[in-house]
Amino acid sequence: MNLSQVETFLSIVRLGSLSKAANHLYVSQSTISQRLNNIEKEYSVILLEREKGVKSVSLTNEGERFYQIALKYESLLLEAKNLKSMSTEATITIGAVDSVHNYILNTIYPLISQQNSHIRIAIHTHQSNEIYSLIDRREIDIGFSLQDRILRNVKVSLLFEEQMVMIRSKVNDFTDRIIPNNELIPENQLYINWGIDYHIWHEKHWGPPTNTYIQIDTAKMLLEFLSKGEYWAVVPVSIARNFHKQGWIDVCLLEDPPPFRNCYQVEREGLNIHAQQVSEFIFQSKTRIEQIVRPWENQIGY
Repeated sequence: MNLSQVETFLSIVRLGSLSKAANHLYVSQSTISQRLNNIEKEYSVILLEREKGVKSVSLTNEGERFYQIALKYESLLLEAKNLKSMSTEATITIGAVDSVHNYILNTIYPLISQQNSHIRIAIHTHQSNEIYSLIDRREIDIGFSLQDRILRNVKVSLLFEEQMVMIRSKVNDFTDRIIPNNELIPENQLYINWGIDYHIWHEKHWGPPTNTYIQIDTAKMLLEFLSKGEYWAVVPVSIARNFHKQGWIDVCLLEDPPPFRNCYQVEREGLNIHAQQVSEFIFQSKTRIEQIVRPWENQIGY
């Protein structure tokens, strides 16, 4: 397989006929047919359905698979051609849980782009337990996980720890900010799994999560429920503060508080220079992050 063959096959599929591919590539239709036949002969496959009177292209099963291979081949060629520009520009992939992306690092990401114009960032949401395997497989460059693990050639640093508080719809003349755990009605709980330590604490007061009526996996889903009933939830203070600014929830401390949640910055040792710049920038932003996750008791009435 060579470049002209791949280019020919992709043109046939994209344009829908051999004649249009010939016009597009400025060659004769017989040349197009010969290139297609050479591919089929080389790999002992039939790539196109050939029916008399049918002008449009239809791929066989082998043709569908070869199409995916041809796309990868084309992508690799483009990447090779762009090596020079890629030496001065880079895309750094960052993976984290939803709540860290949307309520803590969302103010940091724009600053990365502003101060490092040669670096593009790709932001992906993953579960905490996925972050380490993605780092190990080099599918992401930098990860933020709520779990601490030890892996060979992987660097793990505590980025921040964060208080957990209870939130509920706003109550008129609400004054009590420390509530006994046993006053909360389990049936009204909106449960989010904040990790093993939180799970153990939760089970002590309300039993296993299977006893809860509503379990969700993103903080944004809380908004719909909290506005429509006497629901309550335990969330990190960064989320509580974000919701509280909107003016319709109360933030409460619990008599037996949940354990703080920890967030770890995870990366492979020996990062390339661009990923290292992003990593250092985020870690040096700890003062800004600590302001976002500052404890609620220090800001009563905020």
